[in-house]
Amino acid sequence: MTRGELAAFDDDLLQSVDTEVGADRLAALARDHQAGIRELPGVDDIVYEWRRELPVDPVLLRSPEVYVLALPDRVWTEFLEELGVDGREADALRHLHDRQGRRLLDSTDTPWPTDALGSYAAMVLVRP
Repeated sequence: MTRGELAAFDDDLLQSVDTEVGADRLAALARDHQAGIRELPGVDDIVYEWRRELPVDPVLLRSPEVYVLALPDRVWTEFLEELGVDGREADALRHLHDRQGRRLLDSTDTPWPTDALGSYAAMVLVRP
């Protein structure tokens, strides 16, 4: 059985991250983002590529359900352009990933790395 695209995202975060964007629109953006990664090249495949190509291993947490990654801002820029999202919606989507990523790390006592990751941003990927 395939996990839903929003399986890793808590409802309270979807509701509270940006009330001007709205929970339904934010959920749609998050769903589209996850679906795009699943389609091409696939969640595990893209994480493998990033681990090989990026100067720092981006995987902060890996479980059977989810990856929490710290990625260079340029990766987010590419995904947001592909989604056709900018401004407030882009900020809300990134903030959702940041808050959810930190929450998932906190639940495992894994700290968000603070050194050398100033220009890195969280991305949460649901494993299908």
